[in-house]
Amino acid sequence: MFLKSIPFGYLIMLIALTSLVLVGTASIVFGWRTRRRFWLVLGTVLALGAIGTFTTDAVIDSLMNWNPAIRDDSEVVGVWTKDRSFWSDLSETITLNADHSFDYHSDNEHFTGKWTRIDWNLRIIAEGVDSEMRFISFSGKVRLLFQPPEDPDLWDGDLGLERVQSQTSDVK
Repeated sequence: MFLKSIPFGYLIMLIALTSLVLVGTASIVFGWRTRRRFWLVLGTVLALGAIGTFTTDAVIDSLMNWNPAIRDDSEVVGVWTKDRSFWSDLSETITLNADHSFDYHSDNEHFTGKWTRIDWNLRIIAEGVDSEMRFISFSGKVRLLFQPPEDPDLWDGDLGLERVQSQTSDVK
């Protein structure tokens, strides 16, 4: 997903990619007319690279839903976790209980408290902690962002916590 937070950022990216396609096409035509393989290969790489970049961005944008439909709290109750990875040196787990209590564990901290959900936003309150989290959907799976950006264009690509276990008790 292109970061479009700068003014006219998406327009600048569109112009740059379109320019690469045009230069690539011109290089292909020039290479074909002069029978020079270098220009054919260069033009093909430029054009297909730009088209592939734009297509990849469009596909990722279509897989992402910042406002997933969550009908009731039973859809979010359970254990949400994020393991250590190449990009993150921290593992996190939050358990959302049906009685609106939660238990949070990470490598650095542990706390318990209460949670409330309004649409796709999750607010957790504990001693010394008052934090806003957000549910998103990526490729049809609901995820939980611990520190969601205020503007989706500023999103860093982190998909947050994944629900690994749901609780079967009813939510009232």
